[in-house]
Amino acid sequence: MAENKRFIIGGFEFETYYEYRAAQEDVKKIECINAELDIQDPEVALRLYNDIRDGIITFNSPIGKQYVDHVADIVANKSAGMLDDREIIEEAAGKAKSSRLFGLIFVGIAAVLIVIFAGIEIKEIAETRKIAKLQESVQKASNTNNSQNNVKIDNEIDDIGTVEDSNAGQSEENNSPAKVIEDDLINSPWDTHYTEGEREILPELTELYSVNHDLVGVLEVVDTDINYPVVQTPNDPEYYLRRDFYGNDSTGGTLFVDYRCDILNPTTNTIIYGHNMRKGTMFGGLKRYLNHDYYQAHKKIIFKTLYEEQEYEVVGVGLSEVGYDDDDTYKYYDFIDAITGAELQEFLDNIQSLSAFDETIDISSTDKILTLSTCNTYKEDGRMFIVAKRVK
Repeated sequence: MAENKRFIIGGFEFETYYEYRAAQEDVKKIECINAELDIQDPEVALRLYNDIRDGIITFNSPIGKQYVDHVADIVANKSAGMLDDREIIEEAAGKAKSSRLFGLIFVGIAAVLIVIFAGIEIKEIAETRKIAKLQESVQKASNTNNSQNNVKIDNEIDDIGTVEDSNAGQSEENNSPAKVIEDDLINSPWDTHYTEGEREILPELTELYSVNHDLVGVLEVVDTDINYPVVQTPNDPEYYLRRDFYGNDSTGGTLFVDYRCDILNPTTNTIIYGHNMRKGTMFGGLKRYLNHDYYQAHKKIIFKTLYEEQEYEVVGVGLSEVGYDDDDTYKYYDFIDAITGAELQEFLDNIQSLSAFDETIDISSTDKILTLSTCNTYKEDGRMFIVAKRVK
């Protein structure tokens, strides 16, 4: 008789694959929360505990339960001065007390993880500085003014959370209609038909490319802190999700292009993914675009691919969520290439309905699109995206 397969995560053993998958999902949620929030801050911990208490954030495994106990313990110990939430704090204290043993175990684990994460963050800063030096050499070799030598590495954005909270619920009612595509077929002046090896790598990117052949370009959102190398690994799409540009373990990961997109002959839509880091690194600063004034003042994006410099204009900001196979949630991140006007129209209709602002997203049948995608905590499994159209 074949031996039963064991499903184990971090010392927890699960009897079924479904329980194991639930634990994996909880671990991902915990990693995302820890990356975005400082739960040692009493106000942050209390807000997080309220979201868990109200069912906005849910966990479905013993690992998740331990994490909830840990958050409750922080609230109970550090939030005593918040008298307006006394009832909730006392409830958290009771929960923490009833699960003290689990809490102590988790705190011990958390302490170890904090040390590890601190080490990773220091290492990440050092590695990112290496990239910055490489990008400085890129700037010297380039005749264009992309300000790549002004990249901010250790950027702290103190008001990031406030910006997100003040706009998270799509406060403006979106009544603007989607633009109508009348063309039957898509035909863009930016379409190309090169074969592999026919295009030469830009001289200013050769040094960066020599460091990592997964490089496909450098993304700069002008007048912001976003100015990073971008990679792509079609055979292992999420390889850089938790790895830095050098392939080392990294909480912040590296910006990467969807494996279905083509850099040599660009698809209708090029999607770049990045983590929404609490300190504003990677795509952490994108949540500022939920402020309409900021959105209006930061429209220019430069995507210097291996082969050419492309300039884009931001035309839309949207909030969505992860869609699963068994629901009808529109998956904006599945729109890669359009042949017909009807395909583009479906995309426009849906992102218009997801728009954070009450204005028509200006995209036509001749446009190439760039989409920047990241997490957003306005709801569980929330996503935020920036849509831009090519102008040069």
